[in-house]
Amino acid sequence: MKMYDRAVTLLDLSDEPISRHTQLHSLTWDPQTHDILYLSNESGSTALWTYALSTKSRRALTEPELNVTRFWLVDEPGVRLVVACDPDSTEREQLFLLRNDGALTPWIEAADSYHYFAGCLIDGEGVYLANAASETHHRIMRTGVSTGEPHELASIDAVLTSALTLSPHRLLLLEERTNIDRRFCLFDTDTGTLTALAAGQGRIAQMRRLSEGAIIFSGDLGGERIGLHTLDLGSGAVRTIFERPNQDVQEFCLHPPTGRIAIALRSACASQILITALDAEGVAQALTGDAVHLHSMCFIGPDDLLTVTSSPFGPPEVQLHSLENLEQRPALSCSAPLDCAQEVDRFTSFDGRDIEFVFLGRPDSRQAIIYLHGGPESIFERSHSPILESLVKSGVAVIAPNIRGSEGYGRAFISLDDGEKRLDALNDVIALREHLYLHYGLGQGQVGIMGHSYGGFMTLLAITHHPTLWSHAVSIAGMSHLGNFLKTAPAWRRRLREMEYGDAASHGDFFDLIAPLTKVADIRCPVLILHGDSDTRVPTSESSAMAKALTRACKDHEMRWIAGEGHFLTKRTSTEAAAEAILDFIKSTTKKTGETGGHRAHLHSRPEAT
Repeated sequence: MKMYDRAVTLLDLSDEPISRHTQLHSLTWDPQTHDILYLSNESGSTALWTYALSTKSRRALTEPELNVTRFWLVDEPGVRLVVACDPDSTEREQLFLLRNDGALTPWIEAADSYHYFAGCLIDGEGVYLANAASETHHRIMRTGVSTGEPHELASIDAVLTSALTLSPHRLLLLEERTNIDRRFCLFDTDTGTLTALAAGQGRIAQMRRLSEGAIIFSGDLGGERIGLHTLDLGSGAVRTIFERPNQDVQEFCLHPPTGRIAIALRSACASQILITALDAEGVAQALTGDAVHLHSMCFIGPDDLLTVTSSPFGPPEVQLHSLENLEQRPALSCSAPLDCAQEVDRFTSFDGRDIEFVFLGRPDSRQAIIYLHGGPESIFERSHSPILESLVKSGVAVIAPNIRGSEGYGRAFISLDDGEKRLDALNDVIALREHLYLHYGLGQGQVGIMGHSYGGFMTLLAITHHPTLWSHAVSIAGMSHLGNFLKTAPAWRRRLREMEYGDAASHGDFFDLIAPLTKVADIRCPVLILHGDSDTRVPTSESSAMAKALTRACKDHEMRWIAGEGHFLTKRTSTEAAAEAILDFIKSTTKKTGETGGHRAHLHSRPEAT
């Protein structure tokens, strides 16, 4: 049906101006009610909302304290949705049923376990994966919606984190094989057998059912780049629908009745949205022109696409795109404002490798901060970050590199920091620091460093191994000792992280040698440590130990716990508090150090720079 008259219509899914810290994602179209479902944290924690296009009215379907993380539309009498919630911010999702009368009732609850729903209810039953934090094996479970009594179908010593129901008797699972690679497995619910498919393994991201015997998925299957493919589960035949050299498919959504596909293609630390089809043989039409970051998208019928995009200085906004006569008009530019104060550039690292970075802020800024993303198998993209935006507005330029180990630059690039090559990633950061001096004139006392999770670890690594280069440092949920971190990580996560960092048995001496925790005496700049007090991904003991060591060494530092928050700052109030704390900290350190000129050469200065 025709929704609007223009090619792009902006939808305001709020009743009043909302905070720039508000997140909005997980768009889903309900074809039964003709409503848009989505997640938003405007009330604090994340709640599930519904928006009626016909009346432009909206309402919350869940209370914010439940902290909804995911949801699935299901075809089951009396039940509209299965909803995953994380009320304690521990990432251990508990499953609820949203019934047709609006009642939300608990379904699968075990506070010490992770739960992964298989996306479908059949004959009043649903299948899900379960794993306790202390276990390396995962259980495949079946539970009825009326009784709630769990029945174990199998217990397997493997890390299984995604499940897709193909039929009442078959599941497609993804088994985590390494820190980046997964493989397809079929599970027979009648016999309890798990069979790995010969299609191989790789960086498999999304998967969706086409039929009982076929799926569509994004992945690389061992290659350099992530493309879009179909897989015949009987023959194992893989057909490539779409791929591009030197670019990755970030996300896709499918309109099954027509075979139309929307693809987000990652390019220059941003997203380009394309439209193609199952039978298009690689031909695609660009939908967006300007560089934006895609948070979520879904089809509304055959001719309309709903997207949520943002830019560094433009919070998430919802666009309704008309796809009629798409081939007869140029690519559309979304209205998310693109401030002139952003640039994508490259610097040359210690080994001659070019590393991409994003510069946010005025080129003549006299204060800057290097921001390091987590992962490390992740990527900094030009999306809206209220914390980074607040820094830029205060006059601090933000420089965000994708150092070796980052996603988005091919499989080989991801492995360049594995094991004892960890310091090569640090050397990328030091080369960037040199670049900022040579090309932006940012000398001693003018550049700080900040990171989240693994980026927090790299921040602590930088200020302990190269202490004279930094005016201040902010570690958000960062590790302070990789060996200690691995000992306290959940058992199944430790198995995967050891493939990236190394294990304590063979790398213990290396962990001790590089650990920021053992080099606190070398720190020369003020340090701010932020950590959610409910974090289970990077245990709070990592920040607590670092803060205690800083105190013993009489170093200038501040430790702040973010109450009721986990590893990722998902609550609107959490990012507001973090932004305020970081700004206050940087302002206070700037007053202490002043803006001094000059720059001290360091171990990794390139010959022409010394």
